[in-house]
Amino acid sequence: RRGAGTLLVPVAADEQEGADLVAEVPEVADWLTGLPGALTLGNYVYADGATNVRVSVAVDALTLRVAAARPELALGFLATPTDVFVVPGEAVDFSVAAYAQRSAAAKLLGRPLRTLSGGRLLRRAYVPGSDPGINDSLVPQQGPNYALAKRLQRWRAAVARAAGTTVSMNVAPPTRTRSVVKNRALAAAYAGAHRFGVEVFEPATSNVLMAALLVHDLHTGGGPAHPHPWQDEAYAAAHGGLWRTPYAPRSALGLAAVLGLGAARG
Repeated sequence: RRGAGTLLVPVAADEQEGADLVAEVPEVADWLTGLPGALTLGNYVYADGATNVRVSVAVDALTLRVAAARPELALGFLATPTDVFVVPGEAVDFSVAAYAQRSAAAKLLGRPLRTLSGGRLLRRAYVPGSDPGINDSLVPQQGPNYALAKRLQRWRAAVARAAGTTVSMNVAPPTRTRSVVKNRALAAAYAGAHRFGVEVFEPATSNVLMAALLVHDLHTGGGPAHPHPWQDEAYAAAHGGLWRTPYAPRSALGLAAVLGLGAARG
């Protein structure tokens, strides 16, 4: 379509289209460095299980090779909201206030649930007064490979930005992606998340939002500079409410799944 850009695909000598990112890093790097014009390398790869780590490491190696040949290279990343982040005091204050102002029914049900679960269910998200706070939104169902793969991308973004590279690294909102909805427990939790103040986005909405942030970052040198890497991550984070919910996200995950089970099946 007019204005939609041009898709370029590497073609091998035997006319095989595409490339294996894990096995052909040097070849892909050579192809990318030979492309004309300004170059932005977006690391948006995903695979199931341990392959996710392998492909993320491969793209990281690709990034280093291309950056060595093209110093003007810009980088793009999307951070998952289901990770651990340092968050600003205003998010902590909002969460603490929401916890204090929860309904009488929520308070009545919350106490026995916390007692019976040994304090695991419906815990407050932050220690009041924390500035900054620590938001732990890791989801066990996504597994350690997913967490490590996404953490590798965050590390590369922080190191590259510190070295002066233009970096777009924004926290994307919780989204009903294919990898999420095929996990029944996670799909159910997302379906019930709104009951705990978390907004889950449709893929089309997230795509437009994050594309707009990418364009903004590329036209502003990566956005405003901050004294600490956590502030770069927190700036313009589209966390969908995970940072401001009254409860520690994982302490409400099981209940959200129970409440969203019917909707997820539908």
